[in-house]
Amino acid sequence: MKDYIIWPSYLDKNLSKKDGRKLPKNLALDHPKFDEIKKALEATGINHEIDKNSRYPKEQGRDDRNLGRFIVEKKFSKNEILRKISKEIRKNRG
Repeated sequence: MKDYIIWPSYLDKNLSKKDGRKLPKNLALDHPKFDEIKKALEATGINHEIDKNSRYPKEQGRDDRNLGRFIVEKKFSKNEILRKISKEIRKNRG
């Protein structure tokens, strides 16, 4: 069974949908950090692996802000996982 790939860019409200954002702007986050996403996945109990050295293909040549990706178990739909991550990070940010 294949897993989902989750890139921090999927959650970044500063990116357009064309540039990789997957959530609507009202649910997306302002510059989500790799560690925030990791903690959110752990808090929601979603099994995941980390690949810290990969870069989102649409961000080749840009800064290292969004370096890394998560390989996530297909426990829910990809959109549902992104929403859970966003909700958890918002809760943690206060």
